[in-house]
Amino acid sequence: MFKSARVRHLATAAIAHYAVIFAGIFAPVGDAASRIRMTGTFADNFIQWDSQWFVDIARYGYLLPITVQKTFIPTGNAVPFTPAFKGAAFLPGLPAVLRVLGPILALVLVNLLFLCALALMYRIVENERPARAFPAVLLFAAGPCAIIFSSLYTETFTLFAMLLIMFGLQSPTSPRHYWIACIGACMASAFHDLGAFAALFSIRLFRLRMPVRGLGFLACLALVPACYEWYLWSHFHTPFALLTAEDSWHRHWSAPLVNAFDAIARGHFTTITAITLAFACLVAVQAYVALRCDVRLWATPSQGIICSLETCLWMTAILVLGLCANMPNNPLESVLRFYAILWPALLPVARWPQADRATPVFWLALTSFAATATLGSALFSHGWFFQ
Repeated sequence: MFKSARVRHLATAAIAHYAVIFAGIFAPVGDAASRIRMTGTFADNFIQWDSQWFVDIARYGYLLPITVQKTFIPTGNAVPFTPAFKGAAFLPGLPAVLRVLGPILALVLVNLLFLCALALMYRIVENERPARAFPAVLLFAAGPCAIIFSSLYTETFTLFAMLLIMFGLQSPTSPRHYWIACIGACMASAFHDLGAFAALFSIRLFRLRMPVRGLGFLACLALVPACYEWYLWSHFHTPFALLTAEDSWHRHWSAPLVNAFDAIARGHFTTITAITLAFACLVAVQAYVALRCDVRLWATPSQGIICSLETCLWMTAILVLGLCANMPNNPLESVLRFYAILWPALLPVARWPQADRATPVFWLALTSFAATATLGSALFSHGWFFQ
């Protein structure tokens, strides 16, 4: 009975996810001049903007030929790149996958991984908050960044890695679950900079008086970055190649919420901006709830992972990062993507007082998310900017 309900719930979430995506793809929106036509197939709807970087890095390495660099001009990149290794800001995980599979098969993998992530998310919530499993997964599947999680972007890999870590640390004394968490740690730091914040989950192992496992977890997290740093050093002869590449994207840092005020002052406060700040509020609420549930110095093996000190610190760190990130033209650019992987933030509105009826707050959140997801899908798939 419970298994059939789980399958039905996950199927509903998957249908909702692809419904908002395809509603956007087939919306009457004209193509932008910057729309990328990399494969000449329907898959191009999911291979836009940063996807071009991943595909070309996989083909040519981090020093792109000038003829390839010129193809980035429509998306606002100046040529020649300064520094020449500007693409080094993108970690090697996804380019490596693309090198092996190619764009279309990699896209298939991304979508399969997203469905697996939904199942894992459901399992984690079901273990600790059974009544919230379905509404939480449904909200996430139809969330504002739905199109990003089904495109050639790193978010799905980062999400899946964090879920592996959290699932593994739900049973930290089990060797099998510990190694699942370690696999997640290796994966988290291979695809996106935000994976570095997974280091905060090592605190759980130290709080459980398992320092050797805690150090092993950190070693797994550092493995890919160490190899990548060696690669950058050997090819570009500077220990700061990654930082130099990231600086070339002109992101700067300001006091919290200055980016939001800048967006208002410059006339960039849009519906998507409002959703971003609303999601930030949900992150803050859930981080506070998690802290209240786990304020002890030492943890116990039975302590849940969703409402834990480690999850609180992880969410708070990325929340502050998003509130301080600031881009010259669009101050809140990419902040919604930062927050998209913070799936526990959905739990405050994933409340169903009865098994067959959701609250008005849930329906408001689901409607707002789905509308934003459809808009985002329409913009992204037609080559307009949406991050």
